[in-house]
Amino acid sequence: MIDDFSTEQLANYKAYLNLIEERMINKYFEQQKPYIFCKAGCSHCCEKGQYPVTKIELAYLLLGFSQLPNEQKIEIIEKIKKLKQEKLKFETENPASKEGFMYECPFLKNNKCSVYEFRAVICRTHGLMFFVEGVKDEEPKNKIPFCVHLGLNYSNIYDEKTKTLSDVKMKELGITQEPLAYNLSLKTLFNNEITQNLDFEFGKVRAMIDWFPD
Repeated sequence: MIDDFSTEQLANYKAYLNLIEERMINKYFEQQKPYIFCKAGCSHCCEKGQYPVTKIELAYLLLGFSQLPNEQKIEIIEKIKKLKQEKLKFETENPASKEGFMYECPFLKNNKCSVYEFRAVICRTHGLMFFVEGVKDEEPKNKIPFCVHLGLNYSNIYDEKTKTLSDVKMKELGITQEPLAYNLSLKTLFNNEITQNLDFEFGKVRAMIDWFPD
C-alpha cells in the first residue's frame, strides 16, 4: 500500500494534515474548548466504529506502523486477522444489518493510538459537533458526539430529557462561546483550497478493516 505512493506524495499528504489542522481543526477545537473534555487515555472513539479512510490515509497509517517495534507489529497483524474473521461471521449472521460491522481500531493499544502522529483525518476531527446536509426535516442536522452520554464532550450543557444542548446550562456555567457544529464531511475536508495545490490523490474511501486482505 505504501509503495502505491511516492515519497513526495506522502510528504504532500503530511503537509496537508499540518495545514488542515492549523487552519481548521485546531481552530475548531479551540473555539469549542468549554465543551471539549478529550484527554490522554480517553479512547472511547477508538473502541467501536468503522473508521472510514482513504487509500493515502491508510498508506500513511502503515508508514507509522512500519516504525513500530516488531513485537507490536505482530500484535496488530494478529488483531487485524481476528477482526476480519469476526467481520465475516457478523455479515453471515446479519446480512441485512444497516449499521454494519463495528470494531475496535487495530492500532489501539492500552487506550492509546500506536500510530498517533499518522492517524487519519476522521480521528483528528472526532469529538467536535458536526452537521449533516440533506437529512429529513424531522431529523436533527447537528450531530453531537456520542461521548456526551459518557460525561465527556458537550455533556456540561447537554439536557438528557430533551436530548439537546441547553442555553440555561450555558448561562449557569457562565459560558459565552456558542456551541457550534462544523462541516466535517470527508467530501469537504478532502476538497478545499488547501488540497488544490498539493500533488496527491486521496483515493477511494473504505472502512479501515476493508483495506486489508482476507
